[in-house]
Amino acid sequence: MTATMKIAIILRPGCLEVQTRPIPVPMEGQVLVRVAMCGVCASDVAVWSGHNPKKFPYSPGHEFCGRVERLGPKVTQFQLGQSVVINPNLGCGECRYCRDGKPNLCDFLKSRSIKSNGGLAEYVALDARMIYAIPAGLSDVLATFVEQFSCALHVARSAEAVRPKRVAVFGAGMLGILTALILKDLKREVILIEPNDSRRDQARGLLGVPALTPEQLTSSEWFNTIDAAIDCSGRIEAVSQAIQALGKTGRLVLAGLVGNPQDAAFPLVEITLKELELVGAWLNPHTFEDAIPLVLKHRETLEALQTEVFPLDDIAAAFTRAAKPNVNKVFVKP
Repeated sequence: MTATMKIAIILRPGCLEVQTRPIPVPMEGQVLVRVAMCGVCASDVAVWSGHNPKKFPYSPGHEFCGRVERLGPKVTQFQLGQSVVINPNLGCGECRYCRDGKPNLCDFLKSRSIKSNGGLAEYVALDARMIYAIPAGLSDVLATFVEQFSCALHVARSAEAVRPKRVAVFGAGMLGILTALILKDLKREVILIEPNDSRRDQARGLLGVPALTPEQLTSSEWFNTIDAAIDCSGRIEAVSQAIQALGKTGRLVLAGLVGNPQDAAFPLVEITLKELELVGAWLNPHTFEDAIPLVLKHRETLEALQTEVFPLDDIAAAFTRAAKPNVNKVFVKP
């Protein structure tokens, strides 16, 4: 009889269930990982809620860690039972973007068959190049932060191209918090802009940096003096304000995914008059390995973040909770 596993499947928007599937067999160059913990990302919730169109049925989960269960042919660098964390983003290595050192823009990043299913399952078969050993002292919960930290590190480095002194981070969600944490390490003067009261208060307590409402920013001495503005919110209003708040020759980094921008009224003339730069920051090119020691360094801050853990059988409740405001992180433990 074929061994089976439980796996979460989004059948269509709003419909999420746990199914039974055969445990995948690792092919050449692959590793079978028994999942220990998986974070529920905002992008997973967006697919479930219908705000991020995908081909259904869809197997979610990309922030996960686990134990090496089985090695495929020609894999010798890992040991059975070894604790590992997963970088879900692997380029093909052959397209023009991979050759240019931008694997995050790979044409085949989301379609290449490099894993059997998402991390919201008991097992995943993965390309061995996606797997990194977990160092001692890194718990399963903290290990799931590595992927998020690697994305935040790419965002921070995108702002660092202009060597800023003053940086404004718009949005105090997980990406905004982690990005601000990295910028503090770099000795930058950081401010967070967040309309939600509880998120703003949490940012002050965790990071010890100013956290203002959008209205407070407009009347503050920061306005029109910022060297780099980073939008982690995906809010049209935040992007518009960031453009206005930047000083001359400033840089705007767009890390949040702005929805329905066709109806937005951006102050584009400011870009010309102040010679601003606009760049995007997508995923985590060349930052995953560097993010692991950062998670270890900031584990006390990460442990202080509000987190909740659900069993895989309660996956619908986990997604419902993750979709609510003022919830930092929801994890699923298969």
